[in-house]
Formats: sequence, structure tokens, C-alpha cells
Amino acid sequence: MIYIYILALFSLLPIFAYVLSQKTINKGYVFGISFLIIIFCIFSFSGKYSFLGSVKEQNINAKILLSIDQDVPVSDELVSLFDIRINEDEKVFWAQSYIFKAISEKKLNSAESLISMFEKYFKSSDEKFLFYTLYTQLRDAKFPIYRESKLILELSLPDGCKKFQGNASLFIMNGPKIPIASKDFLNDSKVILENTNSSIPGFDLASAYLNQESIELKIFLECEEITGIFTTDNVFLFDQNMHINQHIIQSNEWLKKTQ
Repeated sequence: MIYIYILALFSLLPIFAYVLSQKTINKGYVFGISFLIIIFCIFSFSGKYSFLGSVKEQNINAKILLSIDQDVPVSDELVSLFDIRINEDEKVFWAQSYIFKAISEKKLNSAESLISMFEKYFKSSDEKFLFYTLYTQLRDAKFPIYRESKLILELSLPDGCKKFQGNASLFIMNGPKIPIASKDFLNDSKVILENTNSSIPGFDLASAYLNQESIELKIFLECEEITGIFTTDNVFLFDQNMHINQHIIQSNEWLKKTQ
């Protein structure tokens, strides 16, 4: 960029020489027009509103859109140009727009390549949440049946427990201590856990089903009539061929912890 300004400075030297000469006329016109031409040339190559820069950006944009229309992976070369030419503070917006367009138009091959290549631009916590949301939309488009993934829990209550409240949470075995689903319940012995009960998009029941993860189920139960808290802890593997699974907690599975 600095070379452009240096060349512009040197190009002004003969103009200054002409203006400073005593025998020249129309110095103001010559200087003014020359100055405007040079400024125009500078902004053609640099600056926020560079039209040549915009042309290059639009060329990249057109090629990425063509890849999406043809539903083919975006090339590494094109991503490299995107990385070089697009302003850093605009990359997330552009990437989000491309991924959303590919998913909404069912161009899943393009969407997968965009997701994998553009993940590096989503850095802040808000941007990562946006990225995982887009990833979830892509997964649901590829496996629409798993969008309705559920685990239905049937609770056989401890003897004498009529009024109660509690929480059921699912965790990936040997995974992060973040539940893939968590739900509070009140006086209801049938608890349904769904994808929407996850706090992180994409880290949910559908993900566990598709990846055949071993699951740890933790439930705590507090009965109004009985002092203490009941808990149960189960480990099981989902049936990958089913997007809805069911699990029964027998009354003898509860462990009581005194308060």
C-alpha cells in the first residue's frame, strides 16, 4: 500500500515544477486537475471505497455464489482469496450469508465445505454460538428425522411420593460436563427431553444419536411428603436407528440422600 503513495508523490514532482515555473500559465487549473486525477487513482487501488477493491470482492462473491448454485465444494484457492481480499471485520458476515444461503437452498455439499473452511473466522463467544447454530441447521437439513430427537423418561416414583419436583440431565460419557439436555419437572412422571433442551446448538440429543455416544442420565427428585432427595444415575447407549428412545426408571432404582 505504501508504494502507491510513494509513486503518487513522485508523480506530483513534475506538476510542482510546472506550477513553480514563472513562465507557465493556468497554474491553478493544471494543479487542480492533476491533483484530482492522482487522488482518484489512489482511491482506485486503496481506501474504504476503492472501486477496484470492490471489483475484486465482487469477483470472489460471484465465484462463491456459483459454487453454491452448482452445489460443489468451494475451492481452497477461492477461500485463500477470500482470506486475503475481504476485510477482517466483514468476514463473519460474508461467511454467515454464504452458509445460510447454501443450507436454505439445500446445497449441502457447498454448505459442508463452507462450514469446515469458514469455521476459523468465528472467534468470539457470540460468533461461535452463531456458527454452531448454522452447523445445527446443516445437520438437520442432512438428517431431518433427527431434528425431532427425543428421550422419553417414565418415572416410577418412590413409595409415598405424590407431590414432587426434580431435574433430569443427560451427559456424554467421558465428555464435557455440559448436559446435552436438561429439564426441570414438577408433578409429572413422564419427562420428555428434546434437542431444544440443550444449551449449546448442535451439542444435543441428535448429536448423541448420530455419533452413537454412551449417555449418562442423572435425575434428582425431591418429594414434598418425604424428607431428603432421591437420585438415580444410569448409563446406556441410544439406538442409532431410532430418533425417539424411551427409558423407564423403576421405583427401586432411587437412592435417597438425607438433607
